[in-house]
Amino acid sequence: MAARIIESVDTEPAPLRMVLGSQALDSTLGVLRQRIDAFEAQRDLAASTDFPAGQ
Repeated sequence: MAARIIESVDTEPAPLRMVLGSQALDSTLGVLRQRIDAFEAQRDLAASTDFPAGQ
């Protein structure tokens, strides 16, 4: 892990976040998918607050 963190310094652009470990990645992706689903469920609500309407 330490080696990958050190190597990331030379990456362009440098990553803002790093998920280390395949289990951590799977868990992170699962949580993010749930968040995206929750946001998408609010699509009609979000559109209803556009001003002017539909914009």
